[in-house]
Amino acid sequence: MKKLRICEFRQLAFSVSIELQCAPTHEILDVLFSAFLEQLVEVRGLSYGGGVDSGFVSRVRGSATDEDRTAVSAWLSARAEIKTVAVGALQDGWHDGAQYAL
Repeated sequence: MKKLRICEFRQLAFSVSIELQCAPTHEILDVLFSAFLEQLVEVRGLSYGGGVDSGFVSRVRGSATDEDRTAVSAWLSARAEIKTVAVGALQDGWHDGAQYAL
């Protein structure tokens, strides 16, 4: 079960997507994405997979929490470059399907 990451070994994660205020330059995207990774993701022991406008957040070890979801939402919402933020519910980070639903 541990290697399959099921039952008590399940790891929870969540999706995140943003809409930017306007079409940014590559420099603005680099600054935003670097700040997100350095100031939030690494500090909280999270990992992020995806692009600048959408991705998936999980923990390096263990499961992401509702506090992680709140922190990600608050940090992104406070940025002037971002128009809207959508943070998904906690879900199984490794498996998809009704049998793995929370």
